Amino acid sequence: MANSKNSKASSSKVQKSGMELMFAKSDTLNRRELRKKKRMINMTIGFALIAVELVALVMFLIAMFKLDMIPAKYMAMVIAVLLLITLYNVLSQFTKAHWLGKVLAVLLSAIMFVASAYVGKANSVISNIAGVTTKTDTFSVIVLKDDPAGSLTDTGSYTFGYNNVSDKDMAEQVLQDVNNAIGKTAKTRTYDNGTSLVNALYNKEVQAIVFNEASRTTFEEQFTDFEDKTKVIYTKTFTTQIKEKVVNKDTSSDAFTIYVSGNDNEGAIAANGRSDVNIIATFNPKTRQVLMVSTPRDYWVEINTLKTDNNGNVRKGYDKLTHAGNHGVDSSIATLENLYGIDIDYYVKVNFTGAVGVIDALGGITINSDVAFTNGEDAAPIAYKFVVGPNECDGEKALAFCRERQAFADGDNQRGRNQMAAISGMIDKATSSAILTQYNQVLDAVSGLIATNMPDSAISTLIKAQINDMTGWNIMSYSVAGTGSTKTGQIEGLSGMSVIIPNYDTVNTAIELMSKVRNGEVFDIDQFLEDKALESGTTSAR
Repeated sequence: MANSKNSKASSSKVQKSGMELMFAKSDTLNRRELRKKKRMINMTIGFALIAVELVALVMFLIAMFKLDMIPAKYMAMVIAVLLLITLYNVLSQFTKAHWLGKVLAVLLSAIMFVASAYVGKANSVISNIAGVTTKTDTFSVIVLKDDPAGSLTDTGSYTFGYNNVSDKDMAEQVLQDVNNAIGKTAKTRTYDNGTSLVNALYNKEVQAIVFNEASRTTFEEQFTDFEDKTKVIYTKTFTTQIKEKVVNKDTSSDAFTIYVSGNDNEGAIAANGRSDVNIIATFNPKTRQVLMVSTPRDYWVEINTLKTDNNGNVRKGYDKLTHAGNHGVDSSIATLENLYGIDIDYYVKVNFTGAVGVIDALGGITINSDVAFTNGEDAAPIAYKFVVGPNECDGEKALAFCRERQAFADGDNQRGRNQMAAISGMIDKATSSAILTQYNQVLDAVSGLIATNMPDSAISTLIKAQINDMTGWNIMSYSVAGTGSTKTGQIEGLSGMSVIIPNYDTVNTAIELMSKVRNGEVFDIDQFLEDKALESGTTSAR
């Protein structure tokens, strides 16, 4: 009996292993073992939470490094703080403060998972808008509205017209589709410009035309019944590569130039079409100066279409600046480079109709107007009143501010100044603390609104430099001017167009201003223009 009692006592003193304690029933354990089991369970929960925290930390850091917009010194600080908190959470599991470590692990995990999602979304948006090096053209086969043809197969006996100068290559590809559909080679007639092409359809010289949809809005100004009088029976879209320049610039220190092209048409941002906003922005990161030069859409300039004629010569001719956009953003860039004698490094294409969503997502913007006016119906269905000085605008009101030109004696010139004022208002709001509460909405609105050929690296370098040096930018603006006239375009062939004949004194002033910014001169533009006006005895445009 004595030996049996000693055996039980010895057995009760046998230490259970960690795993045995974890899964042992509580009623089989003594008080000391229960305490140990509780500590082990708490530590297991704690380290599981810390493991989740580490996963969140890795995801967050990967997203941040991919975004590449935070300066190294700030990234180092963020990493150090996160690692110290994680280290504390680990060590706390061996102390009475283990619950604090668990709470911190849960909070930090939640914050980093949410932050990773936001950073990932920013990465996605930047990837969508950056590095865009293609343009799209949509060509339609168009017949008169009362024509019985409903598809290409119904056009076997038709004669097709097309522009043999601007649209030759793509139009002939569309005609190949026609040939395939009707089982033979279609009869064709060629024309030198779009006006002759549309008139040929109206006069029934041809029964169908191959029409570049980029020019639709342009031709509807002269052929106001075009939409009602015709119908589309076939469309084909072409995507072509924009010839890229090699730009070796550090956007954190080197001066660079961006062409801002804006339109208020519907459709994909990469689609060709008129450019109603033409702003050349020159940045100097060292002096923190930005100069925006606005060129009126109706400026009578030599347009470089970047397309060759039948003799292999690049087709050029005088027309409205806005019509260069019908041939692609690269055509607008080549045209402006020729006008100002400069190199444009990057472009940013903006859909100003879509900008309504961005401005609303920002919670509205403040636009400082230098004139008082009420917009007309051409600008917006609602008549908004604008005062000299600050105007609080939602998206629709801001768009009306940008589109109005009939209310001004100098029309398009003032509209250009208004557009630059609206852009300044958007920049001010987007760089304020208000962006923090509107971040998600703004990212949603930006997608599909903006396209740029700036690579991700150039954008991230510029933003990192801004975060590293929060000194404000001195944003200056200038508009070139001219006198009104009427002309017949040499590219589109439209007659009786309202155009602006350039005042080359103002063009030369713009060239001088851009050069001063690029060369790192710090100056007050108002004083410069005042001094220049006194020297010439004239009033210099602002």
